[in-house]
Amino acid sequence: MLHLFSKFFAASSLLILLIASGCGSGDEKFKNVYNNYRYDTAVINKLPLYDSLARAISANIPLFQKYTDSGEAYQAFRYMPGVFEAGVYTKLPAEADTSIGRIFTALGAHFIYGFDIFKDSTIKIYIRAYPVKKTMVDIEEHLAYYPAGTGMKKREFPLKDTVLNKHWQYWVRLDQQGLF
Repeated sequence: MLHLFSKFFAASSLLILLIASGCGSGDEKFKNVYNNYRYDTAVINKLPLYDSLARAISANIPLFQKYTDSGEAYQAFRYMPGVFEAGVYTKLPAEADTSIGRIFTALGAHFIYGFDIFKDSTIKIYIRAYPVKKTMVDIEEHLAYYPAGTGMKKREFPLKDTVLNKHWQYWVRLDQQGLF
């Protein structure tokens, strides 16, 4: 019995060592992706379209607030046509300005997949999410619109941001993919 335990202990120790050594290189790859990430200039060049979208959304904020659950801590209206989760709207309210849908379509699936509207009228735009090949790192790109031109926060690792102008901040979230 002691012999079996010794073999099990040795095999377990080897497995833990292999996983730990793999994590170390994963951490290095993660840091390299983070340090080398470059904001997409195509997103930045489309800022006038995002401005139009923010104006159209802002004009409808009282309408969207009617659909926001005030008991929820997040207190946001979330619109994502391709996501089927509780609390996420896949269609805009019928009363909403039709220009929102037109601008959403004009941006295209590679430049937007949803947005949140918060109680303070801040808008978070979900640009895209994708894995970085051969690194086990996922990147989510976002734009944050601050209508008052205040309230921008500096994001810290594993988030990264850049200010585009007094209303817009482009930020990303990097996540290491799980082991299992």
